[in-house]
Amino acid sequence: MMFLAIDVGTSELKVVVFDAVGNGLKTVRTEVQGISVSGCRIEVDPEAIWQAVRQGIQCLGAKLQLCIGAAAISSQGESFVGLDDQGTPTGNVILNVDSRATHEMAEFTVAFGQQRLYEKTGLAPHPKYTLPKIAWLRRHQPKIFSRSVRFLCVEDYLLSRLQIDPVISRSLASRTLGFDIQRNAWDSELLKFSGISERQLSRVERSGTVVGTASVKISGELGLPTDMVWCTAGHDQACASIGAGALRSGTVTDGTGTFECASIHLKQALVSATSLTANLSCESHVIPEHFLTTASVPGGIVLKWLRENFAHPKDYSYDTMLAGLPIEPTGIFCFPYFLGTGTPWLDSQAKGAVYGLTSATTDQSLAQAILEGVSYEMRWNFEALRGMGIPIEQVFAVGGGAKSDAWLQLKSDVFGCSVVRIPGEASARGAAICAAMAVGEYGDWNEAVSAMVRCGRVFEPRPEAQRRYQELFEEYKHLAHRIYGYKLPPEQS
Repeated sequence: MMFLAIDVGTSELKVVVFDAVGNGLKTVRTEVQGISVSGCRIEVDPEAIWQAVRQGIQCLGAKLQLCIGAAAISSQGESFVGLDDQGTPTGNVILNVDSRATHEMAEFTVAFGQQRLYEKTGLAPHPKYTLPKIAWLRRHQPKIFSRSVRFLCVEDYLLSRLQIDPVISRSLASRTLGFDIQRNAWDSELLKFSGISERQLSRVERSGTVVGTASVKISGELGLPTDMVWCTAGHDQACASIGAGALRSGTVTDGTGTFECASIHLKQALVSATSLTANLSCESHVIPEHFLTTASVPGGIVLKWLRENFAHPKDYSYDTMLAGLPIEPTGIFCFPYFLGTGTPWLDSQAKGAVYGLTSATTDQSLAQAILEGVSYEMRWNFEALRGMGIPIEQVFAVGGGAKSDAWLQLKSDVFGCSVVRIPGEASARGAAICAAMAVGEYGDWNEAVSAMVRCGRVFEPRPEAQRRYQELFEEYKHLAHRIYGYKLPPEQS
């Protein structure tokens, strides 16, 4: 059997067909058009997402399409759209990067208490989540709010476009601020505070559950078999975690793209006062009754800034920038806070800085300094996690940055552990694994991951570079404390 995976990002959507042993047979990338930005408000036309899905599936070709037996969706978290009583969107999809609901998030925190809210949802306060934005709609756009009889995230919205009764995975539901990760259910108190009820949200199911078949009409338009089943998958970070094979203790999935996100598979929820201090999210994993804690820092967005402002885009590709890295530690400190910080600080007001430039600094050494800064920030998160008793022994690298040997070697040197390249599209593969589990292709998640995930090259720390980066990391932390006031509590450092 073949499996169709749809991976929905903010600006790009991937449609990938996998066979039963995880080989990616064809990948189609389509751009999501229609993103609008107005200050802190960032939205996209929901029709643009659906059209990107249609275009991607139709580009697979009839020979491949007719062999697909099951499909699942890996989605960005938090983004949502309202639907009226006819199932028509009442407005645009409000994206997760939209930060309009800062005031509403603060109201949630005051009403429920930061620790109690964290213990229920696993989420540290942030305006990106779904419920504060629904509360914002109620206050600022009451006509749209009153017309919205349903509120759907991306996974369940796309299922509704297939004319399947909307279902959301536990994994994606746990990114809304309305889902109790301990009870695996919508939290009525939180929903009521935002002004909605459970009947306005989708039914929640485990990842790896068959939820139905598309209508005959839609299946025909897409060129898919009418008996092909659609299944729940989940949040893209959770899908990437299993798509990278990071199941055993001590392994971390590190996705490198515009932002760098590390995710760690846990058997128990991490919702302590200490993890809240580090702003670490804890969500429901796609593996039932398991959890995922995540740390994130600005990543490729800083490299993009360097290329677009200090190089010639036509002649200076990312491959060129990374291929020419000096690889030895630069001694330059770049604080990559171009959109504020990531974890453990979550300081939205922080500004980036570069320290240590000399007349000998080149564009390539500056590019490496940016990657070093990103890696120092992620190591800082690893340091906090280790302080909570979570082992970090091996990093599985996925995403665009994982294609660079120089970047992965640098990560290994800075992190002080092995870094393993995972070829292919990890989030999409994770969705395919969910589909395979849903139809009984494998007996358990370990068997499915063992069959469908393969490791690539392993990068080990170079002793001298590791020693030097240890010294530089201590200097980086000292400088960050002097400039920004950042310092981990003693029990985390």
